[in-house]
Amino acid sequence: MKKIFIFIFLLSFISQAQAYDCQFDKIKPGVNKKDLEEINLFLPRNQEGINGIPIIAEQICSDDTREIMGLVLELTFFDDKLIKVNYINTLSISTILFDISNNDYKTNFKRNQQQVEKKQSEFYDTTINNNSYFYVLLKDKNRQQEYLEINSDKDSEKLDKFLLQIEETQ
Repeated sequence: MKKIFIFIFLLSFISQAQAYDCQFDKIKPGVNKKDLEEINLFLPRNQEGINGIPIIAEQICSDDTREIMGLVLELTFFDDKLIKVNYINTLSISTILFDISNNDYKTNFKRNQQQVEKKQSEFYDTTINNNSYFYVLLKDKNRQQEYLEINSDKDSEKLDKFLLQIEETQ
């Protein structure tokens, strides 16, 4: 009987650990628009140069989407190749992006407990397979804003040149 309770407890813990059913790990620099169709993300093709496409997480997730509600993604492409992903958590009550970075992208970020206890902003970064991951949790009294950015180290120069061109023409 004790083993059954332990099994049920572990099963519920596993399902809570990642209750959302999204394939965020497929949305990373290096994939192309055709690859993203595998997760039901159909984007316009054949746009030359750098272009950004905003989407909401509910578009690519199945089942219960309450946990990822308010999550916005900005996908930046060079032609049809994804070179940058920005996640913005518009709901200040959750820290779902920290979980997504660790569970889906395997960043292995560890919370700085001193900053958590002092209610200070948190910043973490790492590089995995030529992609840079930046996680930020900005805190101001009882408000917080959460961001996750993933950049292709190989293609960041293209994006920088494009942004510099825009800035020079203004």
